[in-house]
Amino acid sequence: MFHKSNKRTFNYKPRFSSENQLGNATSSGKDFVSQWKNANSQNRKTKTPLPISVLLLLLVLLLIGIYVLDSYIN
Repeated sequence: MFHKSNKRTFNYKPRFSSENQLGNATSSGKDFVSQWKNANSQNRKTKTPLPISVLLLLLVLLLIGIYVLDSYIN
């Protein structure tokens, strides 16, 4: 009826272990800064699917179309 709970094992890797610190000592800080700037500039280059001006134009055309169809029906 009741099950005994099994001991669970976790694959925990510490974030700041001695192995990671040795790797960070060999890499320079300039590499990190240049990689960060490169990634940051790539993120800024993404465009929005439709600019706000196009969306406003579509909204105005939609409202005009609704007004014309409403006046045509009545």
